[in-house]
Amino acid sequence: MNTRMSPIKLSWSAAEVKDARLTVALEGKLPRGWKQSFERTVKLLGDGEWGAVELKKGTVQVSDVAPGTEDKLRHHLEGVVAQANAAHEAREREKEERDGEKGGAKAKDAKPEGPDGEMTERFRAFAEGDEDDDEEAEEGD
Repeated sequence: MNTRMSPIKLSWSAAEVKDARLTVALEGKLPRGWKQSFERTVKLLGDGEWGAVELKKGTVQVSDVAPGTEDKLRHHLEGVVAQANAAHEAREREKEERDGEKGGAKAKDAKPEGPDGEMTERFRAFAEGDEDDDEEAEEGD
């Protein structure tokens, strides 16, 4: 199942500064967990020549914006959103892989009974031998 999201973007055409507070709408539907990715990224990238960067009701809000910082702040926010998108997508991909492995493990762990079960076990034992062969081949490289 591929649930890749469209990247979230800043809608600069709707940007507004009021009382030194910048508000920029986000384009795209925020997937579950994206807000946490955004907040972690804001914390990691730190502050600039402005106040707090927050995500509220589908907008990015920045307090204490001063004249002359527009280009730096735009670059900073674009970086935050891009990194939040990348981090969120990576976590979603890892989750899908884990879920896929869990689903595969359930099917693999099902134990048929009788002759089918015995043959299944013998075939699965080949995998254990293959893993040992792979490790020996890697050590030889």
